[in-house]
Formats: sequence, structure tokens, C-alpha cells
Amino acid sequence: MKVVEVVKSYADSIGGSFSAYDDSKAAVIIPIGKHRHQTVLAETKSINGSFYIALTSKISNKEAIKDADIYEKQKNLLFGKLVIEKEHLEIKAYLEEKMSPALIAEVFNEIAAFADIYEKRFTGKDIY
Repeated sequence: MKVVEVVKSYADSIGGSFSAYDDSKAAVIIPIGKHRHQTVLAETKSINGSFYIALTSKISNKEAIKDADIYEKQKNLLFGKLVIEKEHLEIKAYLEEKMSPALIAEVFNEIAAFADIYEKRFTGKDIY
């Protein structure tokens, strides 16, 4: 599974834009509603000898978390999980090679939508 091909295909399908950093890392800017966008970083990872694409989208710095029940809300996610990484609250998910393009799109959509909702709630801005 080539990360740049996956991200480019998804970006083209939604009218988003993408940037490839190298063969193992790319980002897509996903339009969400009027005047809002969410960036999702896609990066090749090896976990126990298997290769995956890790998707990450920042929500806010951890000091901006205003709603402790956000961790309860993540129970409604099918693909994503919340993590604190380098002082930021982020949502992460993984793509496998056997996933269909439609399922890959669902994962990207879930990550971006959840991140954007809580980024707006916590920061009042469109930062990431």
C-alpha cells in the first residue's frame, strides 16, 4: 500500500488537496463545511512486521481540552482513537492493505470530521 497513492486518490475523490513529503508520508487537506478544513497526515508504519498507513489529525493542544467527556464520545467512533502526542490531542486510525477505497474514505472522513468538531469546540478556530 503506497501512502502517496492512497492520499492522492482520496484527495481527488473529495476535491481536497494533498502534499507528499516523501514516499512514506503525505498529508491531505479535507474540506469540511463552509470555510473549514481539516488536515490528516498519512504515514507508513510497521507494526509487528506488517505495514500499515497511520492517519493522524490534530485537534488542539492538550491545555485547550474543555470537555472531559470527549473520551466518552470516542466510543462512538468506528476507526479512530484519541491520543495525547507531543502536547497535542490527536485522533489516529490505521489503514490496512485489504481495505477497499470506500472503506478507506470512511476512515479519512471519520478522522477529519471528529477532529474538526472538537477543534472548533476547544479552540474556536480552524487551526489544523
